[in-house]
Amino acid sequence: STDQKEVPYFPSTTSSFLNGMALLPKDDFTQKFDYGPPMSKASPTNSHVLFMYNTHKAYPSSSDQQPSIEHPQGSGVTILDDVEKATENCDTMNVVQLNNPGNTRQCFAIVGNYESYHIQRWMRVPLEGGKLDSAQPLRAVGRGHQSNGINQFLPPLERDIQKHWDVLRTYFESLDEVLSELKPIAKKVAKDNTIIVMTCNMGQSELLMNFICNAKAKGMSTENVLVFPTDKETKVLAEGLGLATFYDEKNFGEMPSSEAKHYGDRAFVAMMFAKVVCVQLINHLGYDLLFQDVDVVWYTNPLEYFHDTNNPHKDFDMYFQDDGAHSTRYAPLSANSGFYYVRNNPRTKYLFTSLLYAGDQILRSHSHQEALVQLMNEYSSLFGLRVKVLSRDMIEFPGGWHFHKKNKEFMMKVVKEEVSPVIFHMSWTKNKDNKIKFFQQMGQWYVNDMCIAHTRDDIVGNHGIADHDNASLIEPCCLSEPNIICHYRDKPSKIPCRDVDPIDKGRPSFW
Repeated sequence: STDQKEVPYFPSTTSSFLNGMALLPKDDFTQKFDYGPPMSKASPTNSHVLFMYNTHKAYPSSSDQQPSIEHPQGSGVTILDDVEKATENCDTMNVVQLNNPGNTRQCFAIVGNYESYHIQRWMRVPLEGGKLDSAQPLRAVGRGHQSNGINQFLPPLERDIQKHWDVLRTYFESLDEVLSELKPIAKKVAKDNTIIVMTCNMGQSELLMNFICNAKAKGMSTENVLVFPTDKETKVLAEGLGLATFYDEKNFGEMPSSEAKHYGDRAFVAMMFAKVVCVQLINHLGYDLLFQDVDVVWYTNPLEYFHDTNNPHKDFDMYFQDDGAHSTRYAPLSANSGFYYVRNNPRTKYLFTSLLYAGDQILRSHSHQEALVQLMNEYSSLFGLRVKVLSRDMIEFPGGWHFHKKNKEFMMKVVKEEVSPVIFHMSWTKNKDNKIKFFQQMGQWYVNDMCIAHTRDDIVGNHGIADHDNASLIEPCCLSEPNIICHYRDKPSKIPCRDVDPIDKGRPSFW
């Protein structure tokens, strides 16, 4: 009989594309070949990478390892513990991330053919679409088609396209004038060729005020912050806080001044376009930039992290906070579009130009984040754009996922100052009112109550300040110590809040 060791894993009929395989330690592999997406740590059921060799010439140099890569040795697929040696003869390498959303009876096929850098997804669904039905034949579907029949990715409708064309017409007709006005402002604000970009309307102005007051109280400079207000009231208010502003009335003049009541409403979607334009313009002018939402507070200036030449992630084009929602909609990056850093180069310039053109997709999906992730995913494959998502397991960039997902141990360390984050982003939070309450509980709210929900003129009048254009709002509005208030016992808090009701019925105290 034939000795089992002489029977290869793969027959000669696949030898043009498969010849051997091994298992490599997952954590070592993803650390050595960090291509950006957040990586789950190794677990008992997900601790190794299945590594396949296209040709014998790619095998490790060690002759002792080669037989086990090609033939079963009686103990399953061989494990190569040294990732460096396992890949030493690979001239090129394709990496595929796999998951099983919906926990279906999933299969994988590797086909030797004209190369493709996309995954083709098939599912047993009716011809017209719908829920998974095992009685149906496998049919090609989009990657957002879920087993429950919901499709996460839908093409823009005619009304979305037409509306976006109108927006683009205004943008291009005013572009030369806008750039001529913006250039001197950007040049004055930039420091080390970097600008911190923010956009805000009057409905969110308290959060902008808190960001500034919070930074001032901690002794941090905000001199290279450039705010793109979407209404005149916010422009005047931001300038009263000592910030540089650029009010693009042509593109932003008809945007709502009220805050978003919930994720995806009209005000929310309108502000998504503002986020696209302000970043695209600064990127187009040749600057590196940090974009952040107004619901961010600093513990240290984040530019120190991104400008650190010893940063292990220094070679990426873009850096994003991990959104935390590792769902199909944001796969494979789960990048939070409310806090990210961009190095200026041809790859990022084309990305943000393309995002500008993708406004109809933003209208359709009600998400700037979804459209941006889709483009980054494609351009990473097409142009080699390098996007690093700073994992939610890092301590430096926590946000709403940590705050709301009952991550008590970590959040307790944050409020007790036992860990040192760089920033905190109050994402995953329904509306502005709750964001203010949660910041107050965390001991990160530095705004005088008299300044909340007021225009500059109101504040000047209420405080008896001399009414002139240069009147500063820092002294009347910014506190030197945080205003700590308990609101909900079940949410993270700087002090014990056991005596107040929970926001989620029946939840115990955080402390």
